[in-house]
Amino acid sequence: MAGDGAVNNLAGRVLAVVVVEIWVMSRITEATSYVVGNSTGWSTPGNGASFYSSWASSHTFLAGDVLVFNFIDGQHSVAVVSASDFNGCNTASPIVLMTNSPVNYMVNTTGIVYFICTHDSHCSQGQKLAITVGAASSPTTSPPGTTTHQPPPPPPPRASSSKGYLYVSGRVVFASMAIYFLVM
Repeated sequence: MAGDGAVNNLAGRVLAVVVVEIWVMSRITEATSYVVGNSTGWSTPGNGASFYSSWASSHTFLAGDVLVFNFIDGQHSVAVVSASDFNGCNTASPIVLMTNSPVNYMVNTTGIVYFICTHDSHCSQGQKLAITVGAASSPTTSPPGTTTHQPPPPPPPRASSSKGYLYVSGRVVFASMAIYFLVM
């Protein structure tokens, strides 16, 4: 009889550890949604290209995150372009062109992703955005009811992209050890 209590106690501890680990891992893998330009949205900035580069530098983007571009339909667009098209504001050959606001763009590649507006001379007036995207811990999904546009498949990961996986694994191991010692 005493052995049954010990087995139930151990089973309860194991269940608690598993539940907390699943919760920790699900919190780590959530994508973040960013409104491009915050309250300004996606428009021709008054201070040129520095507006969107400053906005981007204040965020850390990971694969799986969603960029929300809010703009007036017919006056702006969102185009994913190559580095050379970004630098030269070439609007003739976008990789992806989105014209209906809001655009919810899920970033599913690591590296630098380039966006411009294809209307008039908006790009040369500073309506362009380059973001650096790091590796995410696992694939994510968009919230229900949102439309996402995905670029072509990502290139092979760089050697440094594995750091994100080691970091997440370390957090999970640490959380597991802490839980184990708390329930002992």
